[in-house]
Amino acid sequence: MDDKSGEGCRNPWVMVARNVTLRGSKGLLTARIATASSNPFLTGQALRFCRKGLNSDHRLLGVEHYRDKVVLQLEGIGSAPQAEILVGSDIFLQSKDLVDLPEGTYYIFRLVGLEVLGPGNRPLGRVVDVLRTGGTDLLLVQTEEDREILIPFTRSICLRVDVEAGCIEIDPPEGLLEIDAI
Repeated sequence: MDDKSGEGCRNPWVMVARNVTLRGSKGLLTARIATASSNPFLTGQALRFCRKGLNSDHRLLGVEHYRDKVVLQLEGIGSAPQAEILVGSDIFLQSKDLVDLPEGTYYIFRLVGLEVLGPGNRPLGRVVDVLRTGGTDLLLVQTEEDREILIPFTRSICLRVDVEAGCIEIDPPEGLLEIDAI
C-alpha cells in the first residue's frame, strides 16, 4: 500500500469503477464500472485502488467485459491471496488517462452536479448520483424541497445533456415526477 491518508484518491484521480471482488484463484478481479455505459479501461493503464484510506497502485495487464462489470488482470497479482487485499476497493484513473467515451456516454462524475430542467426549462433539482441497475441507469436528482427523484437516463426522457452548460433537459412521461411524492 502506497498511501494511508486516503488523500491520493482525489484530484487528479477520478473514480471509474467500484465494488472490487475476487474472481477465481488466479488473482483476477471484477468491478462494477462507474461510468454511464462504457468501459474506461485500456491495457497498460496505471490504476489506483482505494479502500478505507489505503491506496495501492497497479498496472492493468488485461481487461474483459462480463455482464455489467469488467474482469481485470493486474501486473504482479497472480493469485487469490495476492488479490484479496484489493477486495472492496474503488478504482481510480488519473484524469489525464481517461478514455474518450462514445457520444452520448458520460463519466458519472461529469453528470453529478448538473441541473435537471423539466418542461419549459423549469429547474427540478441537481443530479447527486447515477444508479447502475444492470438495465437503464437512473439519475438520482435532489430537489430544492429535499426530495429525491429517480429519472431513467434514456434518450427518450433525457433530451439534451450539456456538461459544459451544466444541465440536462428532460421530457418526463406523465406521472414520473410525482411517483416518489406518494
